[in-house]
Amino acid sequence: MIDSVNQISDEKFEKLSGYLDGELTQQEAQKVALQIESDPEYKLLYQELSTMRTEIQSLSLQQQELEHLEKLFEEPVAKTSRIFGFALLTLSAIGIVAYTLFKIFTNPEIGLLEKVLVGAMGGGSLLLLISVIRQRLISLKSDKYRRVKI
Repeated sequence: MIDSVNQISDEKFEKLSGYLDGELTQQEAQKVALQIESDPEYKLLYQELSTMRTEIQSLSLQQQELEHLEKLFEEPVAKTSRIFGFALLTLSAIGIVAYTLFKIFTNPEIGLLEKVLVGAMGGGSLLLLISVIRQRLISLKSDKYRRVKI
């Protein structure tokens, strides 16, 4: 597209842009329409600009949808349920790991090596979970990209 833009003068480009936006008088619009029909390079630029305009309008709709989703995400009920859900998930994971470790360590039929390996895996899982939760809580307060929309 850049090659097409470079080959056509700024005045023609502005006229074409105005034509697409419906900002020209009827007489100017007719002249541009004739130019589009008679000049293949101008017609190509018109098609490219028209496609870009359509894509930009669809992005605008996507932005509105994202804003709507963000409002739903920040709704107090959703926010509260998300916090409680995260807390329940964390507590249940810690409980399951602790209970499993307790059962394994109190079972006399399981050998010392198995107990040490499972204990190391369980302990590592708990440490990892706790460190992730800690980092998440710390970053909530100071995350400068928190409001950035993707």
